[in-house]
Amino acid sequence: MPDRKEWARFRAELLERIPVGLTVSENEPLASHTTLRIGGPARFLVRCRRAEAVSTALRTARSTGIPWLVLGLGANVLVPDEGLDAVVLSLVEELAAIRVDGARVRMGGGTALSKVVKASLDAGLAGVECLGGIPSTVGGALAMNAGAYGQEILDVLSWAEVVEQDGTLRRLERWEIEGGYRWSVLGKGRIVTSAELSLRAEDPELLKTRVQQVREKRRGVLPPEPSAGSVFRNPPGDYAGRLLELAGCKGLSSGGAQVSQQHANVIVNPGGATAAGVRSLVTQMAARVRERFGVRLELELKILDLNGAVVADPDAALA
Repeated sequence: MPDRKEWARFRAELLERIPVGLTVSENEPLASHTTLRIGGPARFLVRCRRAEAVSTALRTARSTGIPWLVLGLGANVLVPDEGLDAVVLSLVEELAAIRVDGARVRMGGGTALSKVVKASLDAGLAGVECLGGIPSTVGGALAMNAGAYGQEILDVLSWAEVVEQDGTLRRLERWEIEGGYRWSVLGKGRIVTSAELSLRAEDPELLKTRVQQVREKRRGVLPPEPSAGSVFRNPPGDYAGRLLELAGCKGLSSGGAQVSQQHANVIVNPGGATAAGVRSLVTQMAARVRERFGVRLELELKILDLNGAVVADPDAALA
């Protein structure tokens, strides 16, 4: 855990580098930066406008021993009520822009995936039209190889520019990027600052029909209240939602948080929910399925500890 001197050193070194395209906020609440609308303040929230700013922030964090994480739309993240004693990076402006050139779409890692899908559809380009309902930035989508209805984002990726943990800027061609179902090497301690997709021209009417079909399938899948999407991954050959429903998890509540009556694998925030309440529900849900079916569910929700590290074990959620 960094001490006061290390935090002061980090702040001083980073503020000296403001001209590289970053701004620093201290003790900014993170609830508005997550789809669950839960979370205390970040020790530092650093908004980066250029790749050089991301590199500077990571080099400074590395030299001072300060923990860091990047936060996109916060769609599958639970931030502690106490906040994060860490540096939270947010990609904005240049790193959240889109440019369409023929059948190629170039965008920043902080760009909302929904905006990329819309820009592609407006240009009559196919390849990502099924991904519009995924609440993620481009960087997050590439890190997890986001996919839906037969499309995965790595299938149309040309290249990605990343910042490594030591602050090094690199460009990775598609053939250098390993990935599979809901994972890629881009999620291994790297920050995607920009990327390019190679799409294909498509008849606008066919695109419109396909998008409408996807919207119909998605309609009613997730509840309207603030949520972080699926809490657990599907176990092999089964569905977490089915097991959780049979285990009687729908409607469970704790600390203002509630398991959705609509979907047993989703925790919602009807208003005033706490992270402690969500963690309690996660532990209860996992225990019920394990006790009834002997199945140990794995977390899809990223539950963060005070340093921003991910808690991987549902049984450790209350620790």
